[in-house]
Amino acid sequence: MSNFSEVICRPTKWFIWRAVLMLVMFGGFGAYFLYDWRIGYPQKNYVVANYTAFNKAGEAWTVDANRATPDVWNAFVEKQTIIFDEDRSIYPSDTDFEEKWPEILKQMANHESDDRWADYSGEKGWPQKVNLEDDPKTAEQIRQQLYAACVCFLLTAIALFFLMRTRGRFMKVDEEGYYPPGGSLIPFPTMKTLDMRRWETKGLATLVYEVDGKENKAKIDGMVYGQFKEEDGAPAEALFQKVLENFEGEVIELVDENENEEVDEGGLKVDDEGASGEGNSDDSVGKE
Repeated sequence: MSNFSEVICRPTKWFIWRAVLMLVMFGGFGAYFLYDWRIGYPQKNYVVANYTAFNKAGEAWTVDANRATPDVWNAFVEKQTIIFDEDRSIYPSDTDFEEKWPEILKQMANHESDDRWADYSGEKGWPQKVNLEDDPKTAEQIRQQLYAACVCFLLTAIALFFLMRTRGRFMKVDEEGYYPPGGSLIPFPTMKTLDMRRWETKGLATLVYEVDGKENKAKIDGMVYGQFKEEDGAPAEALFQKVLENFEGEVIELVDENENEEVDEGGLKVDDEGASGEGNSDDSVGKE
């Protein structure tokens, strides 16, 4: 409050922190989806192709006992290449599609293919468990990650826009009238209606005012601007009360239907004048 007749409400920390949280959340998800589109899913498909080669090596070793001879087995492994999907777009851009089986598969003697995979994946930093039911990822699934990233970055841009716009705004009231966030003066005499039905619950009220014969609306948003903390002097409430003090139009507020009713000893509702729901006061006078 710069002086007695003026109250200024600036964006609250509550709003700023929520906006920053949304920025971090949408931005984080966008980066996550973008990574999966460009690196994560293609790399996962490459790992699946290698894992499949280890499975095929295990099957080949089990089926043909003659391959127990190291020379025969090594010659067999030398001729094998990793089988990739026909759609080459689902793999990393630097993939060698003529890549041979890893050298470690020449050491199958006295080892299961799973043991060899555990060693090999550990060296590469790959997961030891591969779910062949969910993988590899299709080209459409990879594109979906890009679409999701675009949506998240769009939401990030929107959140950033509102954050920057709101930070530079405020609402104010002085002896002339009310200044809505980002708006110009609304003189008190032009105010026609004040809807305060959501003020107590959401800190939000709506002003209807007239300019050049046309009705316009403006918000009084106490949750975003000012807030109601007693230790800060409840700026939003102070501003609202200043508007009420100078307002001469129609006020719309919630009405409790039971507010002006009482209950007599017999359980009947009685209005403020004491008349019960049955009969009237004249009928009851003089009766014993």
